[in-house]
This record gives sequence, structure tokens and C-alpha cells, in this order.
Amino acid sequence: MDFVFKKAEDCFANAENYEYRIEVQGLEFIKVLEPFAEWLRVNDKLRRPTFMARLENGTQLKGLLGKQVIKVGYVEAQAEEHKRAFEAWLQALKPQ
Repeated sequence: MDFVFKKAEDCFANAENYEYRIEVQGLEFIKVLEPFAEWLRVNDKLRRPTFMARLENGTQLKGLLGKQVIKVGYVEAQAEEHKRAFEAWLQALKPQ
């Protein structure tokens, strides 16, 4: 899956948060994310339905079900390693 990313603005020093624009909307993305997530929570009762997930390595993801942008927060101690692994996984995904 193709994507572009940028460092997300954050009020915390040394925060490792990024925004990714992906090829699919959040609803489609969570279908492929589900088997890899330690936990996944979807709230479709909101005016703008959201999802939140955490991977086994502590990486946290969140986004809107109807948008193509996801926000990803990496554990600071291993941020570079986890970022490389997540981006490799994301790139290997094939949109449906």
C-alpha cells in the first residue's frame, strides 16, 4: 500500500507521533489491521466514527473510519525500529 507521512505536531517533547495518508479509508484499513492488533476499539456511535488500536510492540494507531489519515504513536525507546517495521508492513499490504 502506498502512503505518505509527516511528523505530527505534538505538545510533548520527544514525542514520536506521525500522520500517514494511506490508500484506503479507516473502515477498510481496520479489516486488515484486526489480526495484527493486540486490541482494537471502534466507536461508530460518534458523528465522526473513530478507531483506536494497539500493536503488540506498543505502537498505537487511531483514525476516523471515513478518512484516509491515520495517526501512529511509537514507543519512544524503540521508535525508529518500530517505525521501520510498521512502514514495511504497511507497504506490503495490498488494498482490496
